[in-house]
Order: sequence, then structure tokens, then C-alpha cells
Amino acid sequence: MNYWLVRAKWGVESKKAEFINNDEWVNFYDDKYLEIVKRVETEDILLLAEESTITHYGKCVDNPKDGKHLTVDKWELLAERFLYPSTETYTKPISQINNDIFVKKILEVIEATNSIQNNIITGIEIENFTVFKKEKLEFSDGINVVIGKNGLGKTHLLKIIYGLSLIHTFKYLNENITGIFKTGSWTNLISWNKNTSIISLNFNKNKSIAFSIYENSGVVEISGDSFILKKSVFIPAKEILSFYEGFIPLYENRETSFDAIYYHLAKALSLPNLKNIESYPIEYKLLCKLEEILEGKILLERGRFYLVSHKDNRKTEIALIAEGLRKIGMIAQLLANGSLTKNSILFWDEPETNLNPKLMRPVVEMLIELQRMGAQVFVTTHDYVILKEFDLQCNETDKIMFHSLFKNPETGEVECHSTANYLDISPNAIDDTFGNIIDREISKSMGNLGK
Repeated sequence: MNYWLVRAKWGVESKKAEFINNDEWVNFYDDKYLEIVKRVETEDILLLAEESTITHYGKCVDNPKDGKHLTVDKWELLAERFLYPSTETYTKPISQINNDIFVKKILEVIEATNSIQNNIITGIEIENFTVFKKEKLEFSDGINVVIGKNGLGKTHLLKIIYGLSLIHTFKYLNENITGIFKTGSWTNLISWNKNTSIISLNFNKNKSIAFSIYENSGVVEISGDSFILKKSVFIPAKEILSFYEGFIPLYENRETSFDAIYYHLAKALSLPNLKNIESYPIEYKLLCKLEEILEGKILLERGRFYLVSHKDNRKTEIALIAEGLRKIGMIAQLLANGSLTKNSILFWDEPETNLNPKLMRPVVEMLIELQRMGAQVFVTTHDYVILKEFDLQCNETDKIMFHSLFKNPETGEVECHSTANYLDISPNAIDDTFGNIIDREISKSMGNLGK
């Protein structure tokens, strides 16, 4: 197997988006480098670079030996972008890599990329944590919809999964968990009248992270496997674009009532947009759909967000836009700057909050598309339309699980029933409430008929 550096930029024009969308690489010279291109064999690895930065890799699956065209299985975005150490290759459209040290680096980055793509949260075991006494949940590697009455731990469940997904390197443990729950003490997270809380977050390939809190000693322990996980993004019930300006330094330097989730989201939103977003075809396609809903593009300028109209290029301060559209704008910005990708884990707490009912269908469509492109999604909801849209829009190939939290009437403990079938959700407080409204409406319209 050989390794080849191939260039995406020709003169001032970048062909990166075209190459990635077509899963190919093309030599645009008619009389140069033809023999070099012919030497590329199937199974060889191509590294796609724009100027000096390598961003994607692909495996050659076809070379017609015309000196012009190479087909790859798929251009994959590398987990880490890196520079090629030899400047003389920057001007060549294709060069064979013969540096053994660099080849070793390539293999490490490709392995890390594949590891990130394949890591999936498969379940969680909770004991004596907030409202949960002892519960075990198994998750879909696609969409997970959590429902239940208020006070049953839906948001706590998402927060602890998100928090543990951030400490897979065992760093910043205190800041992540206590900041996310906005609590002054670890022991406040232990269930009432209990001494120890244990949580185990499970992944595929038999990997796990265990997290324990001991009330008497105040000791916190974390153990398990250290590995690279997908990027995690948590969107709280309230949007943040309207008060983004100045929020990051405020959080870093002052005491606030906001938990760390808002800070993490603000940091993710602050990143500049990706160059050549068209070269990320899956994310770009979804971004275009969201911008159709917004009828414009999100712009971050001098620390403030705007919506730029497609129609007349007019800039409108984001605070003047409806909150439901601001929520969609957050997703659009996260896609545009690379914080949300096909390899991400998305947590969204009650997306229906302040959302116009007409927007619920496209929001669910967007979440399903994220799942189809490879992201793992966790959502909580109280809304019948959101819940039913998942049922109506998902097809047989979509991966989805419904998790219904409820309080056992005999023990008073919070339990969970999980199912992949919408009709098997039990109990379903959302559906029951909606059904009750229909019954009351029928009864009112019939008046005293039959009495």
C-alpha cells in the first residue's frame, strides 16, 4: 500500500468541494504528472490537501490509467488536520509519500478518525443519582427520545450522559459535572438518604466509564477506558444567540446563574465558519435546508449574531428574530462552523420550547437527517407533535428508541420503559393527555346527546 498527497487547489480555484462531492480526484493537467497518476493502485491511500493542510483521506478504488482520474471509496474528514513537512510538494498536484515517520503519523490519525466514528453510547447504569434509585437503559445508536412527566429526571439523564461524554480523558471532572448541574457539592447529586452514587456510561466494544460519589468522604472516583469520543453538543431548552454577546467573558469572570452547558454552547457557537463548507456535502446539505427555513444565513460579526436575508442581503439583529427561529439558527451555526457533524453526539432538551408548531415538522426532519448521516441524538420532549412526527417521519431503516420515564405506583421509584415502536410506548403521558383533550372536545361538541 502506498500513500499519496493530492492537491485540492489549482491556482486560485479550490476543487475540494467538487472532489469530495464526487468521491474523486482529478489531474487537471493534460501534459503533466500523467505517469505519476497512472502509478496509483487500488487500495492506495490518498491524502487530500488544500495548500499545505491535509484535511481528508480516501482509499483508491479505481484508476482507469488515463493519468487524469482517480476514484476513492469516500473522502473522510480526518480527526486531526496536519501539515505535510516538505514544502516542495505544495506546488505538485500529486506526490508519493516516502517519509516513514510521516506515514506512521498518517496511520495514527486515520486510526483515531475511525475510532471516533465507531464510538457509540450504548447504555447507562444509574444507582442513587438524583431521582434515580437503580435503573439501566440501553440506547439506540441513532435517535433516543426521552419522555415523562415533570420531575422524573429527563434533563438530569441527558446532563449526566453529556457530562460523562466530556470526561473520557479524565480531565476537568469537577468543572464538567458540578458546572453542568450547577451544584456546589458532589454530594448534592446523591439520592436522598443514600451514601453512594454510581453511574456507568457504556459504549460499544465493551468500553465504559464509571463515576462514583461517596457522601461520607466526599471522594469522587472515575474509572474505565480512556479513548477518543465523538464531539458532544448540548442545546438547552432556552436559546443563547440573543444574549451571546459578552456571555463568554461574563461566565469566565463572574458568578452567574447559568450552568456550564450554556458556556459550552457559547464556546462552540463562537468558532469561525469552515472554509469551503460545500466540501462537507452531508453537513452542507442539511445547512442549506435550515437556511431555507430561516430565509437567510446566520452571521457572527463583532461578537453579535445576525440573520442575513437571502432576498435582499439585509442584516437583522438576532434578538429581533422569533425565538423558535433562533433555535434553528443555533443548529445552522453549529453546522457551519463544524461543531456539529456527522460524527457528533447531539443532546437537545425540549426542542419544542417557544417553537411555532409549523416548525416542529422540519425540526424533527432535521434530527432524523442528523441520525441518517451518522450522528447520535438524545432528545427530551413534552410535546405530542414532536413525538408523533418522529413516528410519522421515521422509516424502517432509521434507528430510534423511545424511553418513557415513570414513577412506579407501588415503590414510588423512577423507572424507564424503552421501545423502538411508537405504539408500544408505555406509559405515554403525552399521548394520554392528548387523547383526553380529544375526548373532552368530542364530549363538548355532542352536548347532552345520549344523556
